[in-house]
Amino acid sequence: MQTRFQLMRRFKLAFMILISLASVAEAQVDYYSPENVLQFADFLFEEGDYLRAAGEYQRYLYYARLRSAPEQAQGTNRRATGDNVGIHYQIALCYRFGGKPKQAIDTFETLLQRHPQSTFASRAYYQIGVSYFIMEQFADTARFLQETLPRITAARQHAESQQLIGLAYLMQKQWRAAGEVFKALQGAAVESVRHKAAEYHHYAEQGARLPSRSPFLAGLLSTALPGAGRLYTGRTSDAIASLIVVGLTGWQAYDGFSRDGITSVKGWTFGTISGAFYLGNIYGSVIAARVYNRTVANEFLSTLSIEFPF
Repeated sequence: MQTRFQLMRRFKLAFMILISLASVAEAQVDYYSPENVLQFADFLFEEGDYLRAAGEYQRYLYYARLRSAPEQAQGTNRRATGDNVGIHYQIALCYRFGGKPKQAIDTFETLLQRHPQSTFASRAYYQIGVSYFIMEQFADTARFLQETLPRITAARQHAESQQLIGLAYLMQKQWRAAGEVFKALQGAAVESVRHKAAEYHHYAEQGARLPSRSPFLAGLLSTALPGAGRLYTGRTSDAIASLIVVGLTGWQAYDGFSRDGITSVKGWTFGTISGAFYLGNIYGSVIAARVYNRTVANEFLSTLSIEFPF
């Protein structure tokens, strides 16, 4: 009995010692140190949890400003010093990867305003263009990158920015402009850009050869014969309907004027209806031609295999 009691005391003593050691070990870990916060942020970024990573990077910057560690004063730790341009770039990248391109653009632009000559400037300019592209603001993508291309000094980002300009032209169905960009990029120094340039140039040439319908000709045909413009754009049922409606209302107007003369109520009523349908038939044919061209181009773009280097 005495032995059992002693064993119980020893077990309790060992348990208390383990608890104390664990508490001491935990107390020695400073979870709020800038280094540990930064490691956690990097971990979240690698795991693809980008928005939480952005928050942790911002928390790191806050703690780094509050703490003045010896290695910071000596400049032995670049990421923990006042030079946190890379961290600001990483935050902007988190927003871009995390599905917040507008917030990413604002953050990249702030970085460029504060550090226009940093090593991250070329990447920031390129990523702003990418963010516009993701938002499907293709005209803004081409405009922004064309304006900032002289300031993108890194060879890779410069070539990739040119490629993105060509893709923006392609998505806007500006086949000729896209073709010129990709033709020039076939001699690019960056292998990945040069490799894709020939393929994208072929896409631009295919786009320029897509079947199209002239809105002017469609309207002209419907002016000569109601429904002919719709038939020209492949809308057979609409063409038949236009011909029947305009023809029947026009016939009723003719019948009314033939019986009652110029004062015919029936003639004026059906004549007005027929005229409205006739003008609508012309306008509708013009719109049908534009819709046809847009549909063909969109279907073509949806089949393209485009790989983005970002």
